[in-house]
Amino acid sequence: MSFGVGLILVGCSGGTSTPDPATQSAAPPVPADKPAPDPKKSADARKEGDESVEGLEHRVAVHTDAKGRKWLGDVPYDVFFDHPLEVAAEGGQSKNPDGPATVAANAAATRAAEKISTTTEKKPGSGQNDWSRLVDIDVLDAEVKRIRNDLAAQLQSVAKYNSHCQEIAVSGATLATVAQIVAEHSGSVSWKNHAAVVRDLGTKIHDSAHGPGASALHATKASYEQLVDVLDGNGPAGASPAQPQRDFSEIAKRDAIMKRMDHSFQWLKKSGPAQQILKKQSANALHEASLLAALSRVITVGHYDSAEDPKYKAHADDLGNAATAIAAAVKSNDATAFTDAVSRVQKRCDACHADYRFQ
Repeated sequence: MSFGVGLILVGCSGGTSTPDPATQSAAPPVPADKPAPDPKKSADARKEGDESVEGLEHRVAVHTDAKGRKWLGDVPYDVFFDHPLEVAAEGGQSKNPDGPATVAANAAATRAAEKISTTTEKKPGSGQNDWSRLVDIDVLDAEVKRIRNDLAAQLQSVAKYNSHCQEIAVSGATLATVAQIVAEHSGSVSWKNHAAVVRDLGTKIHDSAHGPGASALHATKASYEQLVDVLDGNGPAGASPAQPQRDFSEIAKRDAIMKRMDHSFQWLKKSGPAQQILKKQSANALHEASLLAALSRVITVGHYDSAEDPKYKAHADDLGNAATAIAAAVKSNDATAFTDAVSRVQKRCDACHADYRFQ
């Protein structure tokens, strides 16, 4: 996560302001015969000033002094252009070149614009997740291909569907989750433009595979066939329009995601000695570790129960860090680090489940 540093124009929040010399020389004098301001109007003006900078109140302070004069930070409001806040947001360039302008006003507007630009710039991990640091886009694409192939075999008949319906439900939730990550990921896959459709089809597959039976099979298979069309590049024919962005808690149940996480962990723990895994199955190990790291992030950024609980977040963050350490150990061919990181995942899972019981 990166942190931006902005410059704040510090003003007064009540009382009178003492502008700097440059500001004083730039401001026109207040007429001596100006009537005293009406207290109610002054209050209304202050309220109007506060509302006019909604969303900027922590960047540029607007206030009205005892004489009824409005200030932007420590610069008099009346030395600005016709629309000072618009000017500030546009980097100090006035739409009206004939309007009054001073060095102090331009400097203040420029500082305000710099602050706005700095604080509104999108930063990895702030408002969006920097998924590329957790999982490579190729891992996500491979997971979708794996799910597609598994579903092709599991949906061939009612008997096969009935014996795998729970696995199919987990695959649907995983597909939905992975597709949403792809939509937010900086990398690219052939179906990324339709990631939202793939996501929603995954949710439908999960929901329709609620139990055995021919009707459940047919509903699940219909969504699967649409999925194949989209992944093959034929477009989302027949699929419902998809929202570009949805919360993870809306598209996948946490218990289904955790089942896929457990599958990754069990594979990493039970597929043999670390040295053997790194020598013969490193690609699979990297896939499972990276996916585990990404899903550990999902269960904290989604609006799931307890997701804002500091203890819960600590458990999930530590688990994700351990999964990332497994992936790093695979890349560096470090069997000792691999074994240690797998042990850390086990301890974190045990600690979390001791504190929480999710349905």
